[in-house]
Amino acid sequence: MFDLKLLEQLAYLGIIILIGCIVLSLRRRALGNRTGYKLTLVLLGILLGMITIGNSTLPILSFSQNFMEDLAVFLLVVLLFELSVRLNHENIVINYTTVSMFIAILVVNVVILGVLSSYIIPISPVHGAVLAIILSSIEYFLVGELKKEGDLANPLILLFAFSIMVFYGLEGNVFSNIVYLLKYIFIGLAVGVLGGIITFRILRYRQASIANELGMIFVAVTTYAVTDQLGGSGLFAILILGVFFGNSYVRKTSNMHSFSPFIFKTLEMLIFILIGFVATIHFDEGLWYKALAIFGAYLFLRLLIINYYYRYYSLQNKLLLALAPKGMILGVMILVLGAFTSIPDSLLTVMLFILLYSLLLGIAVEYVEQERIIKLPKRKFKVVDGRLFRLREDKENF
Repeated sequence: MFDLKLLEQLAYLGIIILIGCIVLSLRRRALGNRTGYKLTLVLLGILLGMITIGNSTLPILSFSQNFMEDLAVFLLVVLLFELSVRLNHENIVINYTTVSMFIAILVVNVVILGVLSSYIIPISPVHGAVLAIILSSIEYFLVGELKKEGDLANPLILLFAFSIMVFYGLEGNVFSNIVYLLKYIFIGLAVGVLGGIITFRILRYRQASIANELGMIFVAVTTYAVTDQLGGSGLFAILILGVFFGNSYVRKTSNMHSFSPFIFKTLEMLIFILIGFVATIHFDEGLWYKALAIFGAYLFLRLLIINYYYRYYSLQNKLLLALAPKGMILGVMILVLGAFTSIPDSLLTVMLFILLYSLLLGIAVEYVEQERIIKLPKRKFKVVDGRLFRLREDKENF
């Protein structure tokens, strides 16, 4: 016998995907920018989460707690696997500058933004550190340098943030917690490597197709579930699995540098729209200006670090690198923590405000950059996948 409640939840999910597809279609027809599309999805999600049936307080679309938790974890696992696949030598050049800048941004944010957030909101220092780590993520567009940074930083940031949340909830003495930590990491590593070896032996002589991509999603979710049941880090196992696949012979014999557009766009729609079902906008306790202060401090710190590492770039290019908007990383963090009610409502609201501020700023930055591209002499430059290239000597306009 079918579970009617589950069918109802899946039907609501289908409606959300349909709404997202309509918005995507309109955006493509209107040639709207990508950041504006993401902001529209978030605002639609907030609106759908607020609309009620008649005079009741029951939302027109509602999900049970268990369904939302399972869905949030599923989306997190799929996103982390997709990001982990990009951790390969074709996307990332591991050198002193790349690694040191990532560490510098992370450390500066945790030390300064973590303390600032815990004082302003106020929240615990651990929650402040988690917020600071997530703010170190970036959504790249137009600029190749941002893609290099994001490919390295984003999967590690997700792993760090959620691992801290796990350890924050531990109880017991120092020795038992250290033993748990070692077990947590080792099991995640072992299951990730084992899952990678088995999967790639099966896919060794096959080209990556949509069917195989769906199979890899199934493998990723299964790997997470098995690792979690064994008491290990499911996210670490997914990271290892993705790195194996990203550097494997299977991926190299195909064009799979990331998921197919259908899978990725569906993932993007669900994350941004579902945020409105776990987080709400309210202006109690002046949270909007507290979020603005934290976001402003983040931009200032990032600009200082960018100015140091890219000191020979023009001011316009430094600003473009510094003002890179937030996106799916912050979005999935809000979704998961909101679904599990793992953090105070005030922190969840601040994270939502920061996402909105970042997307609004991203719209302006993307518009200015596109106008700059249009005005450049066409005989010297061309645009490929939204990125700017010189036609004569060198590669990118940096």
